[in-house]
Amino acid sequence: MQYVPLRSNYRIGTRQSELALVQTDSVIEQLHKFYPNIQYEVIKIKTVGDKNLLDPLAHIGDKGLFTKELEVELNKNTIDFVVHSLKDVPSTVLPPNMVIGAILERADPRDAVIIAPWHNKTSLNELPHGSVIGTSSTRRIAQLKLNYPQFEYKSIRGNMNTRWEKLNNRELGYDAMIAAVAGLQRLKWTDRISEIIEPDRVLYAIGQGALGIECRHNDTDTIRMLSILNHEPTVVCCVAERAFLKRIGGGCSIPNAVCTVYKEKELKIDGVLLNLDGSRFVKDRVENLDLTKPMVITKSGSSLFVASTDNDFSSLDDDIPSIDGPSSSMNSNQSHNISDIDSIRIFNPSSSIPLSVTSTETTTTEVVPLLRHYAHVCGINMNETILENAELCGTNLAVKLMQMGADSILEEIQQQVTALSTS
Repeated sequence: MQYVPLRSNYRIGTRQSELALVQTDSVIEQLHKFYPNIQYEVIKIKTVGDKNLLDPLAHIGDKGLFTKELEVELNKNTIDFVVHSLKDVPSTVLPPNMVIGAILERADPRDAVIIAPWHNKTSLNELPHGSVIGTSSTRRIAQLKLNYPQFEYKSIRGNMNTRWEKLNNRELGYDAMIAAVAGLQRLKWTDRISEIIEPDRVLYAIGQGALGIECRHNDTDTIRMLSILNHEPTVVCCVAERAFLKRIGGGCSIPNAVCTVYKEKELKIDGVLLNLDGSRFVKDRVENLDLTKPMVITKSGSSLFVASTDNDFSSLDDDIPSIDGPSSSMNSNQSHNISDIDSIRIFNPSSSIPLSVTSTETTTTEVVPLLRHYAHVCGINMNETILENAELCGTNLAVKLMQMGADSILEEIQQQVTALSTS
């Protein structure tokens, strides 16, 4: 039975750019298919990443550049949920009381080349040596330098409209720019794409192409309402990717990237970590041929919980095995239907006693364990074994890269970023 929302009106936070508004409208359109009588109020909020359009992203902060102000309003209860491009949502610094309530079906996650209109060229390979490529992403720059060392790379900040205007201003000197295919599709700008870059040359950002909806983790009504939008294959891939990012560490200054494929029961995730100029990198793959096989429980007494802080996951991470070690689990091989759940159990790190939160629609005092979340993603109505295995794949990929020398690359990047910030 489909869940019936408790409210007739919900407030949605979003960035002010045209793309952000288009994405928010698309979420509202999908929600109206399931809840035709519910109204949604859109509240536009400017983030720090939108306010500073001059400096490269890596120079103005490392995480939450396009989410922090939205999360402040969410925490103040002035909005009920936020629509994000999932690639903008860090996996390691989500506020303690926030969670990704739903992830929608992923659009094309690849990157695209848009060549300036005065060039009669259709690909990067056709551009002359010394051409200037516009991108502010360290991930793209590092990989492009590795594959296209003949070009210069120059920051090009702003929303999609602003970047398009800069590309068309010949005096600024851009010969091409790189953008996400998904954003161009949503803006109906696919006719401007000169070339799509395949992942064998440039892997994409964690969560790229997917929309994630963030809400308060104790707002069970909103979580229930949003869960109808979850697209299981996308959720599985994004859980693996976000687990990889959480373990490897990262932000705007860290060039890391992935390519994830989930088909039937099989998951493959490729990942790479590079230094800033692409001259050093570690790259590998992890795959699981059957995500439905339950993992071995190695720790008794584990319970489902919604973590209050990211640090609450540290004990879980310590239990996650290395590449070749046995798997661990927390009450897997089952799927919870949140429409049947009237309360949640939240683990309070300052107390050993679970806190129960009962919804207003029931008088029962029974405490029923709610879902866990995986890399801060709710797994409502989804098989927990699949999500646990996906999370483990991402974590193990990060561990493999660490074993290959990622630590020294991260140290090099940190030194360079520190030097830039103090210069």
